[in-house]
Amino acid sequence: MKKTHSTPGKRAAQLHLPNFVRLVERYKKCVVGIEVIQTPYRDRTLFFPWERPLPREGRTALNIGTGFMFHPKGYILTNEHVIAEADRIMLRVFGRKDLVEADLVGRDRKHDIAVLWANIPVPSPVLRLGHSKDVQVGEWVVAIGSPLGLDHTVTVGIVSAKNRPLQIGDREYPNLIQTDAAINRGNSGGPLINLRGEVIGMNTAVSQSSQGIGFAIAADVLRQRVKAILGEV
Repeated sequence: MKKTHSTPGKRAAQLHLPNFVRLVERYKKCVVGIEVIQTPYRDRTLFFPWERPLPREGRTALNIGTGFMFHPKGYILTNEHVIAEADRIMLRVFGRKDLVEADLVGRDRKHDIAVLWANIPVPSPVLRLGHSKDVQVGEWVVAIGSPLGLDHTVTVGIVSAKNRPLQIGDREYPNLIQTDAAINRGNSGGPLINLRGEVIGMNTAVSQSSQGIGFAIAADVLRQRVKAILGEV
């Protein structure tokens, strides 16, 4: 009997699952790892419980995180807490071995949003901000990021809830999207993507006392704050 081999897309269809493979292949180049460097090292209070100083090759990496290109001019979104005390912001770009330095374009500490830019090729298409008001509880979402510094790690889940309030330190997040897609240290600033390839949120926090409870800043908030920083969307 002749054996046949099914592709990932065919296997997903047989299981009645979305084809996450095509979505990831299309947009993974838009996601960057972020390594924040402070030289020389200065003691500071760790703002988020998963932050740790990471020494590497004589430098001190103060924090790690994720960002994503959301604009054809190459602007990158991330969390402000990821780059809050950076002397230098270095990016790990898909397909490159060397780190690329990024410029801080603007920040919004209150809403935990920062915009970066770096001299790197802009992939096509870039990730676009969707409309979080249209998000439905129970819909599939994909998170791409650098948990523990492991670049372009993909996790999948659903939207668990909307409009979740959360306070971390002196920052208040009034309407976060809750998801059970795995989010860990280093995922902060990465995109939460729906099946149409739209960013519905930016991954920001995870519950340390439980599993499967992560939070993302809603895309409608991101759009408003980006417009205030750049004067455009």
